[in-house]
Amino acid sequence: RSSAASDVYKRQHRRKTKLNPSENIMPSHCTTSSDNCIGCGTCILVCPKRLLILDNGRPKMIEGREHLCNDCGQCTAYCPVGAAIHNGILAADLEKTSMPSSSASKTIIQALKQRRSYRSFSSQPVKQSDLEKILEVVGYAPSGGNNRFLRLIITKPETTKKFLELIAQWFDGDCRTDPVYGKRYASKIDSILERYRAGQDPILRNAPSVVFSVGPKTAVWGSVESGINLTYFNLVAETMNIGCCFAGYATAAAKRSREVRELLGIKEDEECFSAMCFGYKTIRAQRIPTRRLVEFKTV
Repeated sequence: RSSAASDVYKRQHRRKTKLNPSENIMPSHCTTSSDNCIGCGTCILVCPKRLLILDNGRPKMIEGREHLCNDCGQCTAYCPVGAAIHNGILAADLEKTSMPSSSASKTIIQALKQRRSYRSFSSQPVKQSDLEKILEVVGYAPSGGNNRFLRLIITKPETTKKFLELIAQWFDGDCRTDPVYGKRYASKIDSILERYRAGQDPILRNAPSVVFSVGPKTAVWGSVESGINLTYFNLVAETMNIGCCFAGYATAAAKRSREVRELLGIKEDEECFSAMCFGYKTIRAQRIPTRRLVEFKTV
């Protein structure tokens, strides 16, 4: 876990509600405050693993199934009176959700439509405080079964420079004979290297940082969840005037180059599923280009 991510995690979990004898204990993960619980059964309804039952008007975890709880937090999210307690955190102490509204909907839709892949970065490093805000929201990205098996590797500007050099070396070496990327990039390698040696950066677009999403090679949904995580990263970054661009060359090098993997600290049993360049913007889009409607059919 990166230092920034660790700080966010500690801040999120700093306030713990102390348990007391009046609370109805659901073994392992969940409790309810007997003073406030109304026995409505909402927590039972929303538990995706169906681990809870009503016992004498109060929710109780089914004996022997405690280990199946994946800490999704649905019990505290949906409790109407804030009585549920998950891992020591009282629902009433959590941040409240807001009701959907037409104005909020319009703002969200506008933000989604005006997001652009960005390639004109400032050399200014992204502030640690901005990065922490982004990572805090990325932690809420959907994850199958709430497994959250992925981790992010984020380069500092000095590491990004070393990374760029290693990508260029890989392009001019092993990439040419790689069974996959040798064919995919065959018509591009010489042009990319020519521009790179002329002082341009067609690889990372002069971005000060790159974020990599990595996880176990055995992760069936690794690519899907990486795409979701980095999209969350991108959308939050937009609110801070930070542009992002998915980086195919960076992803390929992190998959194949031993030197790149060593630089980034990618383990032998890990895969780099996707990467994205990011940095503060130097220009701002003034219009939203048209897009064709997504092809679909109802069945």
